[in-house]
Amino acid sequence: MKHTILITNDDGVEAPGLAALVRGLHDAGYPIVVCAPDRERSASTMHLTLHKLLKLRRRDDLVEIYNLTDEEPELHIFDVSGFPADCIMTALEGGLPPNTPKPALCISGINRGPNMSVDILHSGTIGGARQAGACGLPAIATSIDSFEPENFSVAVRATLELVERVCGIIPIAPENLGRFDGTFSKAIGSTDEEILRHALIRGDIYLNLNIPITWGGDYSSTHLGGRWYRDPIKIIEDEESHWMIQLGSSYIVDEPLDHGDSHCVSQGRASISTLGTWPQSHPLSISDKLLKSTINQNGMPSWVVID
Repeated sequence: MKHTILITNDDGVEAPGLAALVRGLHDAGYPIVVCAPDRERSASTMHLTLHKLLKLRRRDDLVEIYNLTDEEPELHIFDVSGFPADCIMTALEGGLPPNTPKPALCISGINRGPNMSVDILHSGTIGGARQAGACGLPAIATSIDSFEPENFSVAVRATLELVERVCGIIPIAPENLGRFDGTFSKAIGSTDEEILRHALIRGDIYLNLNIPITWGGDYSSTHLGGRWYRDPIKIIEDEESHWMIQLGSSYIVDEPLDHGDSHCVSQGRASISTLGTWPQSHPLSISDKLLKSTINQNGMPSWVVID
């Protein structure tokens, strides 16, 4: 029996990265629930829509766009007139029809463009995965290091390999969905690896995967790198009492930090960062020492690999 997977993104429900991920997971036999924004919502972080109604729609029409013909495995597709975190809250907190299966894992992506270093402070892709973790569900954010990829095949392959590893750790039925024990139940284990696996199961950590467009099959376990957006403001119109400005970046500086995610990707390896769901002052936060123990330049994080 395969784990049911919840998919969201911030590029919108009709984005090619999401379609490629759905096809790849469906072909691998995973039951799928898609709950994604009805339009692009990039750079939305964990934005929640609190003061107006949201529209939820079933999108069976997308099955043809996804180029899927078989009825199995199970596939449910919805969009929401909100943001990635809205979609996750809808999917996990009772907003979907009652016959929709409960997911065991959330995947946010595949995003068009990387989400590394400072990007995680703004990314809706990260926001979707982190919101799933906050709800008590294991989660992966996945992105390709190109804003105009010809296709997403390498990213699908890298993501599926990580999903297979994660599904070897997490249960079929989510153990902590809804977090009904609050902060009274924390990740435990007799070794660092056991604690990290339990933290993933509980949603207290999540994984951030970034794949080079030229990926050849190698992974590295990384920390967040030094990635800086320079000259981010452009003045488009300059009038006497008002200005039209555009937020963007003339160029990006990636520092060559050992084990940094952006440096790793620049060298052609897929980066997997283990990130904490909670701020460091939260009772469920994972220590910096424990997160640092996940770094491994040669392959996936050791705690993810169970032979």
